[in-house]
Amino acid sequence: MLRWKSGSSILYRRRYTCRLKPLKLLHTVSRQYSSFGSTTFREVATKSTSKRQIYISRISDPYVNLSIEHFLLQNTPPNSTVLFLYVNSPCVVIGRNQNPWLETDLELMRDTHVIGRRNLRKGHESVQLVRRRSGGGAVFHDYGNVNYSVICPTPDFSRNKHAEMVTRVIRRDNPRARVNERHDIVLDQGSLQEDGEPNSVDLHRTRQHQEDISPPALKVSGSAYKLTRQRSLHHGTCLLASPNLDVISNYLRSPARPFMKARGVDSVRSPVGNVYDGFRRNLEDLTFAFQIAVAESFAHLYEFDKTGISQLTDPDDKASIEPRFQHICGYIEGDVKDIPEIKTGIEELKSLDWIFGQTPQFTISSHPFEDDDRERPPLPNEFPPSARVYLKVRSGIITSSNISISSNQDVAQEEAERVGHFLNERNIQEIGSFKNILNKAACQEKAGKIAAISSWLDSIFGNGNNLS
Repeated sequence: MLRWKSGSSILYRRRYTCRLKPLKLLHTVSRQYSSFGSTTFREVATKSTSKRQIYISRISDPYVNLSIEHFLLQNTPPNSTVLFLYVNSPCVVIGRNQNPWLETDLELMRDTHVIGRRNLRKGHESVQLVRRRSGGGAVFHDYGNVNYSVICPTPDFSRNKHAEMVTRVIRRDNPRARVNERHDIVLDQGSLQEDGEPNSVDLHRTRQHQEDISPPALKVSGSAYKLTRQRSLHHGTCLLASPNLDVISNYLRSPARPFMKARGVDSVRSPVGNVYDGFRRNLEDLTFAFQIAVAESFAHLYEFDKTGISQLTDPDDKASIEPRFQHICGYIEGDVKDIPEIKTGIEELKSLDWIFGQTPQFTISSHPFEDDDRERPPLPNEFPPSARVYLKVRSGIITSSNISISSNQDVAQEEAERVGHFLNERNIQEIGSFKNILNKAACQEKAGKIAAISSWLDSIFGNGNNLS
């Protein structure tokens, strides 16, 4: 539901010492909400007079937040500009045209947990797999990361404008922040290159920045985009204080990569960092304060009515909804899932057909072949030296295969045909283990070799299990 702020105003600002800089942003805001139902949210979001809209989600489910975002993209007025802020539970989010088997370690996601709840003392959570509707690369979300989305008329769209908006907020505490040539937000490293304060107007250079700087800048925010004829979406991440920073790369490193040739969009690998390195206090206070600051920056950029933005923090401004209001500002709670378009969006994002079936064509091969002659890394010791594995996959379905054990070419051809009979046209994500299928095609005396091949394939594909 949409919730308007009716609690106490900002009480104080405190400075916390982190490894990088004192934390000036953090402040405490009492969280007491007067609420409106999902019907009211739908009404105000779609009303033609709602020219400026700001929403902060109190939901941490990535499937719900991305579905709210899609609803806002499709249903807000064509001439409106919308800011949507949210924090997701631990997940890996891949782009619309990416390959989950190439971009992530699915087996690791299934078998391990990361630091989860916003209060770090409350344990660990599993990592979900999500495919978003926009392009771009794979990213890791957790409770130390804030996501921002800006939806605007396509003629007003700019790849730098809203990255700069967020950078202004980060620079309040970390002057190393800038927008790079890829429209990402990075933190320059190394010693200062010039005297004086960083130029507050030039958000693409810092005192540390110079050409071919070493060490490389740390990426704290990446962006993705979705452009339609009338509406454009720019959404980005912002790593404030991820407690999982040291393991993020593990989840974004696939064991299948050396053996896979794929179509689609490949992620650009970059070293990452936290804006507030070393922060160990309550993440919810930090992310909430940052969301308020980004909302204020958006309000300044778009000349948002001050009365509207104060509804997030000021108890003296009693929120109401009237047709004359052009500026909408409020909180979103869980019952928005009852809105039909959002409910449908959640179901789609969670479906195996969306997560895996949207994958562009790719091949997996244990050894070099004509179309992919790259040298392969060593296979497991137990992998039969004479064995060969080749799979061609389209939309998550195995369209052709060639798996054999024998070194005799004629025998190997017969083996491959038998395996193909059981394997071709199967959905990879529905295969619990390759061993069950390969055993049907092989004689008993080859069971040990089949087990070795199956184990390798299962590790490559993460057993094809549903990770949603």
